[in-house]
Amino acid sequence: MIYINPTRIIIPPEWDSKIKELKKELLLKDEDKRTAFINSKREESWGHPDILNSLRNVVGNKCWYSEVDLTGADPNIDHFRPKGKVKEIDVDSLSATKDECTGYWWLAFDSANFRLSSMHTNQRRVDETTDGGKWDFFPIDGKRAIEKTQLALINEAVLPFDPCSATDVSLMWFGPDGKPGFKDWRRVPTLHEQRRLKVTVWLFHLDKLELATKRANAMEEIRTALQSADAIYQIWTQKGQGATDQEKNFFDRALADIKKNVSDEAQFAGAKRCALQIARSEYLWMEEYF
Repeated sequence: MIYINPTRIIIPPEWDSKIKELKKELLLKDEDKRTAFINSKREESWGHPDILNSLRNVVGNKCWYSEVDLTGADPNIDHFRPKGKVKEIDVDSLSATKDECTGYWWLAFDSANFRLSSMHTNQRRVDETTDGGKWDFFPIDGKRAIEKTQLALINEAVLPFDPCSATDVSLMWFGPDGKPGFKDWRRVPTLHEQRRLKVTVWLFHLDKLELATKRANAMEEIRTALQSADAIYQIWTQKGQGATDQEKNFFDRALADIKKNVSDEAQFAGAKRCALQIARSEYLWMEEYF
């Protein structure tokens, strides 16, 4: 998970104009007619190709939660705060309770509530080897927002990390094995942060073995690239005055490849950046070039 800057989401004016009308209509609907109205407007709102392209243009065609590539897959536009019913969970056992609420229906057409997601992350999967997927879950601590509260004014204690929150994303760390955890090399996480990470990993299916393996392989690619870059750097610097532009150019290209591999658009960029952080103490030149 990397930070998705919401100011980079460019909403098409035509789409936005249409959505403003839909929002007005929705607020006038009786409770028993809201769900049908929302579902009937899917293709005009979150299901419209223009909004999908707007989300893709931020960091490329990848899931904002898991960072898996969505090429050839069916992307989901997830409502971070569910537009329909919300099923409550027991945070300690990570299991659904019998309680549920009506959810954030008034945010159904609000683009600031959209997140680009993979089906695997957004839809519930439970079998012998897996248990995860956001579905109708959105756990918080305390009371939920009053109906019709503007998104910018909602002040809930949200448990799952939001990729559009820089402070949330800063808590996420991946070890060499590709498994999610905390940046505990900086400080010990609070109990509240530990609960949040536990929920986040479960909710977004971030601990699936297949994903962890792919992250670990991606991190190994960075470690290998750094080793190669270091070999070039040593040859370049050891030659001193006898060095030529050839060694310098080789090192420049090695740096460019690594930086491209950890760019916002890269798959598993968050995990790869963790590999960079781990390597900083080993390669002192990284302080100058990264």
